[in-house]
Amino acid sequence: MLKNLSKGFPSLINKRSFSTINENPLTRIHHGSRTQTTGLVATVFGATGFTGRYLVQLLARTGIQVVVPYRCEDEGFRDLKVLGELGQIIPVRFDIRDSESIERAISHSNIVINMAGRDYETRNFSLDDINVHAASRIADLSKNVEKYIHVSTLRASEDSPSHFSRSKAIGEKLTREIIPNCTVVRPSIIFGDEDKFINKWSKVSQNWPFIPRYNQQHKIQPLHCYDLASGILSILETPGTSGKVYEFAGDEVFTWDEFLDMIIDGTAQYSKLNIPVSNDFMKFISEHLLERFARNPNFIKDQIDYHNQDMTTTVGALTLKDLNVTTTPIQEKLIRLSRMYRPGKFFNAIANPQNK
Repeated sequence: MLKNLSKGFPSLINKRSFSTINENPLTRIHHGSRTQTTGLVATVFGATGFTGRYLVQLLARTGIQVVVPYRCEDEGFRDLKVLGELGQIIPVRFDIRDSESIERAISHSNIVINMAGRDYETRNFSLDDINVHAASRIADLSKNVEKYIHVSTLRASEDSPSHFSRSKAIGEKLTREIIPNCTVVRPSIIFGDEDKFINKWSKVSQNWPFIPRYNQQHKIQPLHCYDLASGILSILETPGTSGKVYEFAGDEVFTWDEFLDMIIDGTAQYSKLNIPVSNDFMKFISEHLLERFARNPNFIKDQIDYHNQDMTTTVGALTLKDLNVTTTPIQEKLIRLSRMYRPGKFFNAIANPQNK
């Protein structure tokens, strides 16, 4: 599809001969109108996902032409096309197991960003299929691009009891072996409008008869989805980022207990019981009840294993501060996101424990 388009419309894909991305920042060219261009083309795998759409928006706003590989129906990428000018967002159908379709999606690109990932298994794809095999396949076919960014996860480890964490660590390792000068991004727990963090816990506080408190004193450092996208864009604009590993997280550190207190204030579910439970109990409930009978389980055994540690940046790691990105405090978004889960009498009230 992409090749046919480029033959019929030579100006549709503008590939710049590019020798500056690895060491020098991108140049923004403004033409005094809505239209702006850098002459660069970026392929974003995972663009139709939760965080991918924010990155597509920022890249398009910068003037980069964005190729969006997709495997969904047209409705899955239609909202992305309005994020740029006419012809700036180019959807290309692909199959993650088909090397030819992947090659077609990156054939015109200077930049490849792999945000594709999976934190749970489905009938069609296992964690290894996406986080290991697909990651290495995309990297192998992208060896000749000028800039490659791989999105992993914070605290990924091959020794972790979590399959998700192990698969992410192996995928990152293989990617760096294939492309030594790639840039790796390890984001923390991500929150935003469509997240599985604030929304998940708000639903639990609304629908469950009690709020399970596990991992109570483990620390978390949540990251806003827009800050992740801003950090990746800053990597492209900052010289000397190739071959480095960045850990993306918010500035504020909370314990799980403190976060759940904020959820209760946001949802005004003050009457719910707060019951401390062990990790083993939550894993048993998740594995034998939720994962078997719930269509979209709130808790997955593997994720409980993954979060059984401090989800914070490591000492000495490169972070968003090194890229001059200011992070978004979670309090700015939490009340708005959790408001819909309040009981009716609290819906218009400002969150305050005195209202209970």
